[in-house]
Amino acid sequence: MGQTALNRAVVAGKPAILLAGRSYNAFTPDASQSVGKKLSSMGVTVIPADCVAQVEAGSTAWHFANQILNAVALVRRHPNLFLLCVSNFSCTIDAFTQAMVASELGSKPYLIIEIDAHTADAGVQTRLEAFLDIIENCAAENTRPTRSFIPCRLASGGRVIRSNGDYVALTDPRVRIVFPNFSQIHTQALAMVAGWQGLHPVEVLPLERSQLERGLQHTSGRECLPLPICLGQLLQAIERRRPGEIIGFFMVRGGAPCVVDSYMGYFERFIAEHQLPDVFMFDLRKENDYGKFDLTELTRDLSAAIPVADVLAEIENVLRVVGDSGRWQQVQRVWQHLATATASRAHFLAQLPGLIDRLGAVPRTRNPLNFPRVAVTGDFFTRFSPFFMEGIAELYAHHGIILKPVDVSDLVLHAAYSGVAEAAQCWGMKPGGRFRQGLHAGFSTGREALPATVAELRSRAEM
Repeated sequence: MGQTALNRAVVAGKPAILLAGRSYNAFTPDASQSVGKKLSSMGVTVIPADCVAQVEAGSTAWHFANQILNAVALVRRHPNLFLLCVSNFSCTIDAFTQAMVASELGSKPYLIIEIDAHTADAGVQTRLEAFLDIIENCAAENTRPTRSFIPCRLASGGRVIRSNGDYVALTDPRVRIVFPNFSQIHTQALAMVAGWQGLHPVEVLPLERSQLERGLQHTSGRECLPLPICLGQLLQAIERRRPGEIIGFFMVRGGAPCVVDSYMGYFERFIAEHQLPDVFMFDLRKENDYGKFDLTELTRDLSAAIPVADVLAEIENVLRVVGDSGRWQQVQRVWQHLATATASRAHFLAQLPGLIDRLGAVPRTRNPLNFPRVAVTGDFFTRFSPFFMEGIAELYAHHGIILKPVDVSDLVLHAAYSGVAEAAQCWGMKPGGRFRQGLHAGFSTGREALPATVAELRSRAEM
């Protein structure tokens, strides 16, 4: 029925509305304030978006978000179709979806009604009438605004294509890699590994509240807070770059149900829509030949650096309880010197015994083994961040409790295992058993003597 109504509306050429949203919001009278019936009573054809055929596969991991994007594809195809989307108050997933809607529809009018417990019927009616007035006055032809701007991007062969079309090697000193700061220690470890690979990372930007405030100016305010923080850090890095420098901003590609899955697309659209020249997303994947890096060596480098950062983050929380004032700052200076002075994984591993000795010499007022510990789980953007954890670690330390954030190295190993397991399934192999043991043995070989070193680091922290 929906497809029939859509075909008739397209043939008639009169303005028609595609009503989209979660079925429990957009198509229920109470949740949607009966927007469909209100529009029908004003003589407008309303077609539920869940009753039309799919014309474009959505790019997200969420069913209703993809359904909305399918409606957007239809609206773009037909000049007389317009989108009405019903959303929840402060829905994070909808915030990302609506950013995609705005980018795809350009100047073509659309309406998003955000429903909460205080939405008045008269207010909804007024918005619908205003929307219809805008539709009547807009141009019949829906064309996306043309842009002469071409975003900078990472191409195959370890090259970057600048906004002017010139090719630059990814390892060129003018190409500066920026890692968002979710944890000072871990971000320094990532920058250190990037240096081992021949890249030129910028100095890690300290986490500041001004970055959040700057990022919120460019978002709806409904997205999870790590997004505007990262956006603020990107803008700060752009402002600080020298003439001729190219900024590559690193961002992970998460997976559902985490909305980090949508971060990469958000940043790519932001760069294009704000026409930021010579700024690209540093995203190593098959399409760009993984930056021409040796993935085995890169995995070994990460497997050496990240576990040490995990242990140091743990030591920070230990010293909050059993260390004198200023002892953690002393450890930080030792680590920062190590992170900036080592030129390779071999050099780093050779320097670790000295780090262990220095940590073992840090005075402690009490034995850390005598105090309880609480594991901190959740998004890695938040569980290590002094911004999100502000006051929490101090409160627990005041009561003699040591916090232990879940290691970031677990995420690195999971990402490596996930990719290999996916390939194994394509070959008809079932991950697990000997497959898992062989993979673990491979990583152990690549990490050389690091597991023993990490164990010694932890033991020295607890002496």
